[in-house]
Amino acid sequence: MEKIIKTVEKKVFVFYNTPKMSKYGTISADIFYVYGQGEKMKLLSVQQFVDKYNGSSVDFDKKYGSQCVDLFNFYNSEVIGAPFIGTPATGGARDLYEVDSPTRAEFYKKLSADSQLQVGDVLVYGEPNGRYVENGKVIFLGHVRIYIDDGKFIEQNGKIAGKTIVDSDRVGGLLGVLRPLRFIGQNSPQDASPTPQNKNKHTIVSGDTFWGLEERYNIPHGTLQKLNPGLDAKALPIGGTIILSAEPATTPSATATYYNIKQNDTFWGLEDAWQLPHGTLQQLNPGVDPRKLQIGQRIRRS
Repeated sequence: MEKIIKTVEKKVFVFYNTPKMSKYGTISADIFYVYGQGEKMKLLSVQQFVDKYNGSSVDFDKKYGSQCVDLFNFYNSEVIGAPFIGTPATGGARDLYEVDSPTRAEFYKKLSADSQLQVGDVLVYGEPNGRYVENGKVIFLGHVRIYIDDGKFIEQNGKIAGKTIVDSDRVGGLLGVLRPLRFIGQNSPQDASPTPQNKNKHTIVSGDTFWGLEERYNIPHGTLQKLNPGLDAKALPIGGTIILSAEPATTPSATATYYNIKQNDTFWGLEDAWQLPHGTLQQLNPGVDPRKLQIGQRIRRS
């Protein structure tokens, strides 16, 4: 992969030139990050991405109309901050999962189809999706969509051709899941392990349940659902944070700051924007239901 740096009007454009060949021809891949005065453009949260693109029609490469991979490419760029990941084998979405690449490995963790989903996961599908016939031969190019929470996904070119929609329907042929490293591991604030300063938090791992955690921490059953109303007890997100106690982990700061809720705000989106570990705002505002935020409502930020 060739990296090209250009400066235009005091802005630095970093191009990743990775032309690919497939039986459908050359796939151009001149994609860039934009830096203004040396600063990388601000990434969107998953919710901000949904708000921006839901109901629209997007064509990333300006070649084949509005396809599912076009929406992924915008997500990959604007939410994950990653360079272009091509589809060199079939030209379809299934290549995102089936074709390994250093770029994908740098920004995503490849998981099996039976993995428990968490917000921001990219789901890649194969047959019977994306049926395409060329010279009498049937090819299944696949499909890709993004999990946004509560059993819902954002996708393009699904039930409504050429439109981005939020959908909850099941889709067959799941090949696997690509989990952005921005949301897990060393690149994510969610990876912070409990310490004496945040001992009333727990980072979710595979196999965790509210019941089991309540047994482990000697908490009355039913407590965790009340303290974490935004979490689905049947689908706890691995790497997410559970509040174990309504008591502050540390002595309240004398310099506490507050924020008034605006339209479309969510705890998850605000934590992304403020670079806070997920679960922080619920801990700071134990009496607030994150699913019922009101415009103008005052919440504690720090």
